[in-house]
Amino acid sequence: MSEYQQPLYHYQPIQVLHVDDDPNILAITKVFLEHSGQIRVNSCSSVQEAFEYLLRESVDVFISDYEMPDMTGIEFLQTIRGHNCDTPFILFTGWGRESVVISAMNSGDTFYVQKGGNPKSQFAELSDKILKACRQYRDQQKVRHLSRIFQVLREVGDAVFGNEDTREVFSRLCTRITSEPGYQNMRIVLLDRSGEVRGVYHAGLEEQIERFVSYLKTGHRTSCYRKALHSKGRPVICAPDDTCHSCPLYSGHHESHTLTMPLEHGGTIYGIVSVTLDPAYSCDPDEQAMLIDISREISYALYHFSLKEEHNAMEALIGTNKKLDILNTITRHDIRNELTVQSFHYENLLELANKYPDIREDVIEIGNSLNNIQEHLMFSDVYQKIGIQKPQWLSIHRIIENITYSHGFGNVSILHSTGTLEIYTDPMFGKIIINLVENALMHGCRVSTIQISFIEQIDSGLLIIEDDGVGIPDTKKSLIFERGVGRNSGLGLFYTREILALTGMSITETGRYGNGARFEITVPKRCYRFYKGEELLDSIPTSFAMRVHPDDS
Repeated sequence: MSEYQQPLYHYQPIQVLHVDDDPNILAITKVFLEHSGQIRVNSCSSVQEAFEYLLRESVDVFISDYEMPDMTGIEFLQTIRGHNCDTPFILFTGWGRESVVISAMNSGDTFYVQKGGNPKSQFAELSDKILKACRQYRDQQKVRHLSRIFQVLREVGDAVFGNEDTREVFSRLCTRITSEPGYQNMRIVLLDRSGEVRGVYHAGLEEQIERFVSYLKTGHRTSCYRKALHSKGRPVICAPDDTCHSCPLYSGHHESHTLTMPLEHGGTIYGIVSVTLDPAYSCDPDEQAMLIDISREISYALYHFSLKEEHNAMEALIGTNKKLDILNTITRHDIRNELTVQSFHYENLLELANKYPDIREDVIEIGNSLNNIQEHLMFSDVYQKIGIQKPQWLSIHRIIENITYSHGFGNVSILHSTGTLEIYTDPMFGKIIINLVENALMHGCRVSTIQISFIEQIDSGLLIIEDDGVGIPDTKKSLIFERGVGRNSGLGLFYTREILALTGMSITETGRYGNGARFEITVPKRCYRFYKGEELLDSIPTSFAMRVHPDDS
C-alpha cells in the first residue's frame, strides 16, 4: 500500500489518524493532542472510513481503539502491516488484558497506551508516545534511505573499474537515485575543457529534457549551475525564485528544491550534478553530505574514464608507430642496399672521370646526391625512434650517474643537485642529457664544470644544464635547434626539442655569451615528482630493508 509511505524528513505538524467508534473520545483526544501545535489529529469513527481517508491523505502515526464494530484495532493493524506499511501504530484502548497487549505487539504495534485515569497524564503519555514513535520511525527511514544511497555509491565505484560504457554507468546512477522517495529528478551535465556541453544524463525529466538540453547547448546556464561552479565543494540549495524564470525546469519545481554540485577532481571541472527533491531533504545535513559523496564518486569516475581514453589512444598510437617503425626499418634496409650498389658504381665513375674530365662535374654531383640520401636515412633512423615507446618516470639522478660512469669526460666535473627528482618522459631522455653534455664539451672550448639542477616554479619546473665555457652567441641562439645544426654531435638539438615536446616540455638556451651555455628544460607540473621510496627505506630497520632488496646483498 505505497500510498501509506511518508516523506523521509519533514518538520510540519505530525499527521495523526485516530480511529475510534466513540465520538466523545475522538473529540477529547483531538483537543488534548493539538494543544502543543506539534500534532494534527484527523479523526475517523470506523476502520472503513479510515481506509477511505488513506486513499486521499498521508499519515505519520496511527492511533486506534481495540474494540470497534466492523474490525478490531489489532485486525486494523494487521491489515495495515499486510500492505507493507510500517508507519507507527499506537493501540489506545480501555482493554487491558495481557493477551491483547501480546497480540498487538506480535502484529507490529509500536506502542500500547491504556485509557482511563487522569486525563491530563493519560494524554500527556499518548502525546509523548506519538512524538517518540514518529522520531524513531523517521530515524529508521533515514538510515535505510542513506544506506540505499550508499549502495548506489558502491555500484558507481564498482562500475568505474568494470567494462561498462560511461553512458550506461551514469544513466543507471540517475535512475537509481530517482527511485528513492522524495527525489523527483536527477541530471548529470558533462562539460569539455572549454565549458561546452558534451553530454547530459538524466532520470525524471522525460518531458522537459529536450528543451533543457537545447537551453544548455545554446550557451545558457541555470542560476544554480553558475552558483555551483563557485561553491568550493559545497552543495548549492536552490529554491525557485525570480532568478529561475528563464530555466526550462522552472515550471515543474515550484514546490521543490534543487541541490547542485560541481564535478571536480584534481582541479579539473568535468561538469555539474543536480537533484530535485522535497524541500525538507535539501536542508538535511546528511542528505547534503551524501550528494557531496555522489559528486566525488562521479568526478573520480570521469577522471578514470579520461585516463582510460588517453591510455587507449596512446596504445593505438604506439601500435601504429611500431608498424611504421617496422616498415621504415625494412625500407631503409632496402635503400641502404641500393646505396651500396650505387656507391660501388660511383667509385668506378670517379675513376673514369679522371680519363674524361668533361663528366667529372656530373660525377661529383652524383656523389653529393648519394651523401645527401645517406644523411636523410640517418635522420629518419633517429627521428622514427622518438615516441615509439610509452613515456616513463625516469630518475634524473640515475641517468646522470650512469652517464658519468659509462662516458669518459676527462677532467670535466659534472655536478648535480636533483635529489630524488623523476621526470615523466620518453625513454630517450637519457640521450638528451648526454647530447647536452657532449655539446658543452665540443663547443664550450674551456669547459671544466657542468652543473645540473632543478628549480620548482608555480606551475612548472626547470631542469637546468649549464657549463662554464664560452657560451653561445646571441645571433645563434635561435638557430641551434634547427634541423641539421650540430648533426655531428649525438642527437642534435633538433631531436632534443622533438623528444621533449612529446610530454609537453620545451627547451631554451638562456646563457650569457662569454660566461657559458645554459639550457633550461621547462617541465609541466604533472610531469615531475620527487620519489619518496628511498627515503622510506632509509627510515626502516636494516634487516627489513634487506628483505625488500635481497639482490643488494
